[in-house]
Amino acid sequence: MIRFVPFAAAAILAIAAPAAASAAPAPVQTAATPGVSIEAVRAWLTSKGGEVSAINRQDGETWISIDDDPLSWMIFFYGCQADVCEDIQYAASFSNPTITQAMINDWNRDRRFLKAYFLPAADGRDNTGVVQYDVLMQGDDVEQLTDHTALWLDLVATFGATVGYFAAPE
Repeated sequence: MIRFVPFAAAAILAIAAPAAASAAPAPVQTAATPGVSIEAVRAWLTSKGGEVSAINRQDGETWISIDDDPLSWMIFFYGCQADVCEDIQYAASFSNPTITQAMINDWNRDRRFLKAYFLPAADGRDNTGVVQYDVLMQGDDVEQLTDHTALWLDLVATFGATVGYFAAPE
């Protein structure tokens, strides 16, 4: 009986094929490219209490800096057209003489979401740990950054404590 299933399926397709061929094809749906305006992000962060810089542009990079005492961080904008951007990257750096490459490797091994990298001391400066978090925009509403920003702020503070920049929570 199982041998007849392919024949039955073929017969049904043969009967349905002329009807399907005469139906008009469904129109292709094209979605607008998702993205947030840089100025909308600035205004949104300011409304949340952050001290936000003017838009910075240099060497093909576009970013804003946020002073959220005691933490300072940046948002870089990518995939932009007319200052509406498809994705962003949160970033912060922490410097002190006790940061090691092993600390950064341990962070990357043990944690998700924030990636980190190590910059060795140079020109009389301390070792630096840089941490980043990428977000792909899903629409044009800046409120989509609410959960991402909350996660970023929580994890970047944890990273700062991990590398000895902030006192570890008791």
